[in-house]
Amino acid sequence: MKFGAAIPVLNEWRFMPAVTGQLLKVVDRVVLLRGYRSQSGAAVETYLPPPELDSRIEILEGNWSSEAQTRNAGMDHLADCDYVFMVDSDEILLDGDLETLRSMAETGDHQAIAVKLYTYWKTPEYRIDPPEDGTIKMVLRKDVRLHGIREINAPFATADVWCRHLSYVRSDEEAREKIRLSGHAHEIRSSWYENIWKAWDANPALENLHPVHPSAYKRAIKADDHELEAVLTQWGCA
Repeated sequence: MKFGAAIPVLNEWRFMPAVTGQLLKVVDRVVLLRGYRSQSGAAVETYLPPPELDSRIEILEGNWSSEAQTRNAGMDHLADCDYVFMVDSDEILLDGDLETLRSMAETGDHQAIAVKLYTYWKTPEYRIDPPEDGTIKMVLRKDVRLHGIREINAPFATADVWCRHLSYVRSDEEAREKIRLSGHAHEIRSSWYENIWKAWDANPALENLHPVHPSAYKRAIKADDHELEAVLTQWGCA
């Protein structure tokens, strides 16, 4: 059985060595889907060059108009793979979790496998509490296609796996760019950057942190994750 991984990216290279390094422990091919337009429609002022990555990694460039179109281009490109790990550039999987997902796929019983997620805030030392509801449909059989924001029209099994999602582990400038270029840009709360993102630094007890659905990120708590720290250190992303 052959496995691939597809990773959409615009300028989010910070954790890519760790994301790809981990995936290459269990997959045969990795393709980065380098789009040249933002999901919000806002202009991308600078395209940052990728860091030095494993020579096995391919970069597929395109001018895709949506998140789903981008991801489906990755599925098409990896048509020779039986299953594809559909992972974002800030999503880390630990060794044991990767083995669990691969083993579940190898049974051939599932069209898709979902994972739960821990979401981090500002630094890898702070995590959203309680964890977000819902799952990420992460391991997809070759015939599955996506729509909307990582949605699929296929049954899925949920693995006992927690993806480490470093979605908001960003500098102030990176956070500003994230909300400006995101497909959710038109939904983001007015003054969220000033009243929540910046204000949290002086008041870590601040609640309702999510830029679109406030209560989805009730609070950020100190939660040392030594396994995550070890992976980030291993790949030079700490």
